[in-house]
Amino acid sequence: MKNKIGLIILILLLGYGIIRIGVGTVLLAQASEIISFEELNDATLEVEKFINARSSKQLVPFTTSGYFAYILVMGILLTAGAVGIIARGKWGFYLLWIYIAMHAALFVNYQEINPKIIVLAIQIILLVVLTYLRPAKRLN
Repeated sequence: MKNKIGLIILILLLGYGIIRIGVGTVLLAQASEIISFEELNDATLEVEKFINARSSKQLVPFTTSGYFAYILVMGILLTAGAVGIIARGKWGFYLLWIYIAMHAALFVNYQEINPKIIVLAIQIILLVVLTYLRPAKRLN
């Protein structure tokens, strides 16, 4: 039973990672003017306004493209980490902890707490639970 619960959690994380990859890729392409879809203009402008409004508070300044690239890398880590844990590899846990650290770093970088911190807290809880539900297999 705990294996099934672990797999459900991993499928959710995998799906979220794939969404992050898709969103990060499309918005990075839009911000880099590789593609141009009117429907995406609002999203890129919203992120640009967010970044510009916090330009004096950022510890590490991001461009709009840089922010979307960061989101893309987070999605890759999340997806690969979920796959790693599905395969019972210890490396999957390492990738997910790096993803968690990158997510937390965004709050530190912008020195701002927003409702997305709840998502981060849930992901930390899920990762801790996964260490019990789907521990990595030891190699002899």
